[in-house]
Amino acid sequence: MRKRAIVGVGLAGFPEKAAGNSWAFLQWGLGLRDMGWDVWLVESLQKKEIFNAERRPCRLSESVNWVHWKKILHEIGWDGGATLLAEEEKVEEREVREFAQGADLFLNLSGHFKRPELVESAAARVYVDLDPGFTQIWAKVYQSPMNFAGHNHFWSVGLSMGRGAVVPDTGHTWNPVFSPVCRRFWSPDQWGPPTSPAGRMGDGRWTTVTHWYGYAAVEWEGREYGNKAPEFEKLKHWPERTGIRPCVVTDLGPGEERQDYERSGWDFLEPGPICSDWREYRAFLAASRGEFSPAKSGYVVGRTGWFSDRSALYLSLGRPVLLQETGWSRWLPEGSGLVAFQTPEEAAEKAGEIEGHYTVHQKAAVEIAREYLDATRSIPKALASI
Repeated sequence: MRKRAIVGVGLAGFPEKAAGNSWAFLQWGLGLRDMGWDVWLVESLQKKEIFNAERRPCRLSESVNWVHWKKILHEIGWDGGATLLAEEEKVEEREVREFAQGADLFLNLSGHFKRPELVESAAARVYVDLDPGFTQIWAKVYQSPMNFAGHNHFWSVGLSMGRGAVVPDTGHTWNPVFSPVCRRFWSPDQWGPPTSPAGRMGDGRWTTVTHWYGYAAVEWEGREYGNKAPEFEKLKHWPERTGIRPCVVTDLGPGEERQDYERSGWDFLEPGPICSDWREYRAFLAASRGEFSPAKSGYVVGRTGWFSDRSALYLSLGRPVLLQETGWSRWLPEGSGLVAFQTPEEAAEKAGEIEGHYTVHQKAAVEIAREYLDATRSIPKALASI
């Protein structure tokens, strides 16, 4: 008998300019299906999260959330096996309830799914932390409701969690797992020269896609765990040191801060044209020369071993990654294809090394994705901890 899994996702809750976010969730469900499992996707929305194209509250059936949910599932060929629930609205639950009875696995990604009674009979109910350090500080220090209850296993994409990360103890054992990639959607074999508008914007550039500020910094034991802005600040003069003009897709709006970076050699693109459609997002990453990116300062301060699910996509598409060290290099091959830096000087030096042996780094990038991040390899390793 085929094994059954329910995967709690966050697709409809982020219906705009969120292609990367959508795929951080989709990889798990698609990976399990590729492993031969029967998989059901579930998501629960609060009333305040549901809105129409004019950003006014509305019923689920009239919302941009519903449009995004149906559209992306159709585009990836997800036939059946998906339920979107909405607060104060009647949605047919019989099929998902029957599927969940005696299921082998429930994966709750970032704790987004908040209907525990629907999945309580699943044998393994796994909370998957996608924001290591912040998740634990929000729970322990700020007493935020992180939805830990009802789970009997806890995973984190922080590769140093439980083995050196500097984070509060929430009373759970956090098992580190790799962010998976469903490589039949993210393979360099699918791509020739860039032909889409997004692909042409990224063609031959060192790029990344990110929130500049995201959410507010948090504190624990006298240390601040912040966002990416202070780490970008340390790298402001990287273009002058390397002769490379990087391109960042971000929500940093016009203003003096952005102009200051542009004067230092940075380019910026608005997220809309690239992140509103996942195929455009994929084309942009595939056309890039590689990814150059800092990490959130919180991941660095906490030595969490955070490794970006977006960086995993660059690697899978055969694009080298130059990524700030958070401790991840202890658990992934580093030096060829995937390169760590800690200081601005090191970031400049290693960019030159990659450019000098670019083809070697391209091949190594694909090999790392295949051997470590391919969902059909990484998810079974994670399941071994149950």
